[in-house]
Amino acid sequence: MNNLTELYEEIKSFADNHLMVNEFIMAASEEELQEYDFNYRTMVLIPSSSNLSRDLNSPVYTLSFVAVVLDKTISRDSAASIQSIEENIFVLGQLQDKLLQLGIDVTFDEIELMNTLLEDYNVTTAFADFDVVMPRSPYIKGINE
Repeated sequence: MNNLTELYEEIKSFADNHLMVNEFIMAASEEELQEYDFNYRTMVLIPSSSNLSRDLNSPVYTLSFVAVVLDKTISRDSAASIQSIEENIFVLGQLQDKLLQLGIDVTFDEIELMNTLLEDYNVTTAFADFDVVMPRSPYIKGINE
């Protein structure tokens, strides 16, 4: 895999075909998520930054993303919230496994967890930053001026 489009298609395919995920969203920012009515359990992918490097004659892109998994549970039911959080973490682990199978070494170092109490239900959230390193062309290209 050597471009962002292929990576997006693989992650989208993972979410679309995963039996525990009902919806996949590619969002421009976390603020954009406030505009959605979610079909819980939802997986969200947010591109956050990129770096270009030619260090040691090894040209690469480093792309950073935020992966978010949201689920809805019964209001004020601690056991349901714990189970939902566990399942959200499981889905992120499965995403990591899928990317590793594709030869993309990713680590979800710190998965942050939230449990938001709303009027009629709780929303559990697991989110983590991860980086993907992809190769660039090994030679310096001409400039389009």
